Amino acid sequence: MNTLAKDTIIGIGGLPRSGKDSLAAYFMNAGYYGVSLGDIVRDFARSRHSDKLDPISVANMTETSNWLRSERGADFALKAAQERFETSLKANPELKGLVVFSVRAPAEVDYILAHNGMLIWVEATDETRYSRAMENLREGEATISFEEFKRQEALQWQPQPNLPEEVQMNTHYVKTKATTVFTNEMNFEEFKAKAKKFVEDL
Repeated sequence: MNTLAKDTIIGIGGLPRSGKDSLAAYFMNAGYYGVSLGDIVRDFARSRHSDKLDPISVANMTETSNWLRSERGADFALKAAQERFETSLKANPELKGLVVFSVRAPAEVDYILAHNGMLIWVEATDETRYSRAMENLREGEATISFEEFKRQEALQWQPQPNLPEEVQMNTHYVKTKATTVFTNEMNFEEFKAKAKKFVEDL
């Protein structure tokens, strides 16, 4: 992969509904170009699992991500993010850098850290995240039990035995490699104040 046109790259990882996208929005408001790696996969999952009631469930997203990495390389999503950023940078050279969120794969982590980037892990309890997920279902998601919620997430936590490790999600690896942790157990008003200060301090 080519070197980024700008050296500043920030990655944000975390388990589903931890607040990754919400934190990334504050970086984008501060002048960063943002790309959701999850949205890239989600678009493919909607098509690949269009015959299901929940095409973008965690299980279907995991299957789609593993398939894409098998077909297009372990760093396919990061390549797409980089291309989008470099195109935008030509039109807007004032961009401070690239923030990629929904980082879930070792290839993404290793690239970010190799380019002196920051990797932020957003932490929230299983109970908090499950409550957020069930209260704010996306189109293409279905109501599931807490046990099923945790079972599906386990598919992303570490590589499964049926595929090469390099093409699978590994959120455990992301968490262990994070350079900083942002805890998000607060209500939205408290989150906004904390996130704003967090980005400003950086």
